[in-house]
Amino acid sequence: MTDQQWESIERSLAGLTVKERREVADRIMDSIRTEEAGAGLADRQRAALAELCRKLDVMPAVELGDGLTNRDHERVVYGR
Repeated sequence: MTDQQWESIERSLAGLTVKERREVADRIMDSIRTEEAGAGLADRQRAALAELCRKLDVMPAVELGDGLTNRDHERVVYGR
């Protein structure tokens, strides 16, 4: 952060009571915890998609009348 940004924060906190400052600190900590909890979300989603694709790959291939199999349709829908 820049000095200007810190000064802005300090000015905002200057008029607050101790209780209000604690509330600000608690909200900031909650925000940090939320960000940390979501840090591995993309990796978990990729793993879930990979597992879904493995399950789709073992499904029997059935032609649906449009020249594509059910597997082809699933690959279009799920991006694989």
